[in-house]
Amino acid sequence: MKTKLLLLFLIFSCLIFGQNAIIVVIDGGRYSETFGGGDKYIPHLYNDLMPLGTVFTNFRIADEGITTTNPGHASILTGTWQLIANDGTERPNKPTLFEYFRKELSAKPTDCFVVAGKKKIAALSYSSFPGFGEDFGASTSCFDADDDEVYGSLEVVMNTYHPKLILINFPTTDTKGHSGVWDDYVKALTNADNLVYKLWQKIQLDSYYKNTTSLFVTNDHGRHTDSFKNHGDDCEGCEHIMLLAVGRNIPKGVTNSEPHQQIDIARTVGKLLGFSTPYSKGIELFSNNKSGQ
Repeated sequence: MKTKLLLLFLIFSCLIFGQNAIIVVIDGGRYSETFGGGDKYIPHLYNDLMPLGTVFTNFRIADEGITTTNPGHASILTGTWQLIANDGTERPNKPTLFEYFRKELSAKPTDCFVVAGKKKIAALSYSSFPGFGEDFGASTSCFDADDDEVYGSLEVVMNTYHPKLILINFPTTDTKGHSGVWDDYVKALTNADNLVYKLWQKIQLDSYYKNTTSLFVTNDHGRHTDSFKNHGDDCEGCEHIMLLAVGRNIPKGVTNSEPHQQIDIARTVGKLLGFSTPYSKGIELFSNNKSGQ
């Protein structure tokens, strides 16, 4: 009997603790230039990765959300609409995925990481919610940098610590968008596409991550419908964003056009990694997935 119980425990541990999740946020990519534009600016995401997973074509920020950087990232991490300051001076007011993960599964600080090209995103490594907070926060590598520098930092973090839960911010699409130079904006988006594919290839070559990792690629916000230079309101361009999920436990070759929201990511990641997200308001992305919709 003891042997059987031990075996069941080991199987359960492998199922739960063998699962990793990586969330990539391409900061400020407008849907019309991502999956709404086919493979023009995102050839790897569209041609190489989309057939391996599920793409959500009706993925949005609801009117309760704010279409700026820190509120967007915080909404992804908490599964609640976060109307917080965008300058890094305010932490999320509900627990983040990192806090749920570390508290429930007794995970180490280096088991989860925020790797970001905007220093202010470090404020999202833990919340101000009672009973959670700094003691359950993520490790961070957040500095003002371009996408290539962020990827370099990410490789060091993955090789050194092998975190099970990672949030990555690639900032350059947004910064180049604010410049108002169209060619710089779409070039940055294509470079982010290259880096996400490079990350996927790295996952496949690392025995720790291969076949155990779910990768989510999304945006914190879009850009104005009538002008790509800025963002921040509830126009279609700002609210309609992308989501592609690939990897372990993700249905392959699926296009999902059902309405889903930014806050749905948190509950989905919690389900995949085996911890609860009781304050999340989102729904699981794959609970009622229907192929071909």
